[in-house]
Amino acid sequence: MATAALMTVEEFARMPTSETEDYELVEGELVPLPSANPMHADIRDCLVQVLRNYFDRNPTGRVLSEVDCRINEETVRRPDLAIFVAGRLDGVDRKKIPLPFAPDIAVEVLSPSEIAFDVNRKVLQYLAGGSQEVWVLDHENREIFIQTDDGIRLLRGGEAVLETPVLPGFSAPISKLLAGF
Repeated sequence: MATAALMTVEEFARMPTSETEDYELVEGELVPLPSANPMHADIRDCLVQVLRNYFDRNPTGRVLSEVDCRINEETVRRPDLAIFVAGRLDGVDRKKIPLPFAPDIAVEVLSPSEIAFDVNRKVLQYLAGGSQEVWVLDHENREIFIQTDDGIRLLRGGEAVLETPVLPGFSAPISKLLAGF
């Protein structure tokens, strides 16, 4: 029985973008990314707008959507949103992928096709790679999970507000973030 050869992050980075744009590198293996449906894209874009407004008022970081981030020696993940604070992107060549580290906050918008095991694996990899928080937005159940090394916080319901110590002064009602169209 033959086993597939594992790929390094460096080999993944050297591949043409046209060959990697629909994949993440997970523990050395190419894993296809599901296409975003319109609801997924709408929720992601709403949060981008809210975060860019926050960073316009508080120039303490940046939000990037759909950018490859090196999580460890064998894994490149592409969070729906990657939030970087405190000048972490200073000195990074923004024309090269993947970015050399995990975001401070990784944001994933759940897709109906995603399996809980895979989402949990992704969250744990972000945290192990250096992310301070991982936000998982679940439109179907109107919930946002915020996971840190210390545990999980669940925001549920129309009155709940997303706040984080990583972004002082940031506040957004989850009803707005999960509204979609």
